[in-house]
Amino acid sequence: MSLFRSARAGQRAGSRWCSRSGGFRVAVQTLLIAACLPGQAWAAEPFTLDSLLAEIAQRSPELQSRRAEVQAALERPAQARAFDDPMLNVELWQVPIGVQQMPLMITLRQPIPWPGKLAARAAVLHSDATKARADVALSARNLRVEATRAYYDYRLAVRSLTVLRDTQRLLTAIVAAVDTRYRVGRAELAELLKAQADAAVLDNLLLDVERERDVTTAAMNILLARPPDQAFGEPVTTPSLRVLPSLQQLTEQALAQRPELAGIRAALDQAQARQQAARIDRAPDLAVWAGYMTMLRGGNDATFTVGLQTSIPSFSIAKSSAAAREAQAQANAQRQMLVSTEARIRGEVRQALLRVEAAERHIWLHNKTLLPTAERAVQAAQAGYQSGRVSLVLLLDAARTLVDHRLEFERYQAEYGQRLAELEAAIGAGLPVAPLAASTPPTGELP
Repeated sequence: MSLFRSARAGQRAGSRWCSRSGGFRVAVQTLLIAACLPGQAWAAEPFTLDSLLAEIAQRSPELQSRRAEVQAALERPAQARAFDDPMLNVELWQVPIGVQQMPLMITLRQPIPWPGKLAARAAVLHSDATKARADVALSARNLRVEATRAYYDYRLAVRSLTVLRDTQRLLTAIVAAVDTRYRVGRAELAELLKAQADAAVLDNLLLDVERERDVTTAAMNILLARPPDQAFGEPVTTPSLRVLPSLQQLTEQALAQRPELAGIRAALDQAQARQQAARIDRAPDLAVWAGYMTMLRGGNDATFTVGLQTSIPSFSIAKSSAAAREAQAQANAQRQMLVSTEARIRGEVRQALLRVEAAERHIWLHNKTLLPTAERAVQAAQAGYQSGRVSLVLLLDAARTLVDHRLEFERYQAEYGQRLAELEAAIGAGLPVAPLAASTPPTGELP
């Protein structure tokens, strides 16, 4: 539905008397020009998308948490590779009980895992760091998309408010003129009420757009972990049309760089490492020990002992066999997950590219056809209105159409920026910055 469709009745209501009011004609023409121009400059510092993304990358608590998880994962293999501490045992031997002799026995025992056991256990944990890095990349990608969407929604709300406020001034002038004519008996009450109702409808629409601006402001502040009502400056980043790689190139890039695939491959490597660790765990555990005995009383004889201890693999064989089968099942699950995710990514890349191309064609159509045609229509209506050959209804309808197209153009620009971010997320990397020449039609341009 057009944003200004509700104002048409009010425009028709004022057409009969506006054509005979020279002073009001000048006011209408002035406000029409204002409605078609950009809004006033902002006092705050300009607000760019790059600055928002850079601040989120630096300040986001979610990213900081993910990076800390990577550091934690890097410390796990060293723990698995470490030997158990040796055990020191000190005993007094007294058989038979008496005080004539008092032997003292000191024993040192060191457990030694079977060669390869600790390395296999550490290999299982190496993949945790890879999976944690994939989680960091995935969170960064999602935050980037979310921030870009919020930024362009904010930009759309701000620029829409500029157009709507200019149009509000036009409707306010119409209401004032109708009220003046009503007071002198040259207009009906119904005309005044209709004009006031149309102005109120636009006021209500302004409230909705202001709410969207505040909602997107809160969304960006949440991403930055700041108070939700902290204001931003004027959004100045405008997405430019780009020359995009082919679908095949984008798909190949996605299959090589998507963090989900890196995480699944790490999980597959971990499952295979668990299989190897389960096989090695069937080997016995060893221990070496040495003892020294001396007489504290009743003699000068001293003795020593050394020994080797081993476990007998028996009950643990069933446990390690079950662990190996579990790891095999996990590896099979990850292989199927990899196939499924690759198919999903191919579809996501194609869908994202189609959305970018659709928004690109809308921008091209508005920039090359709809906006120039609407601007010429307003100029023709203004000239006809000044000569008395065109009614105010036609002039206001032409201005409304131009405002509608400009709002749609802003919406498609915001959508194009958001779709580019979604395409970058779909391929897992940034797109080449190769601007589309002004004379070059977009992909799939309409005839």
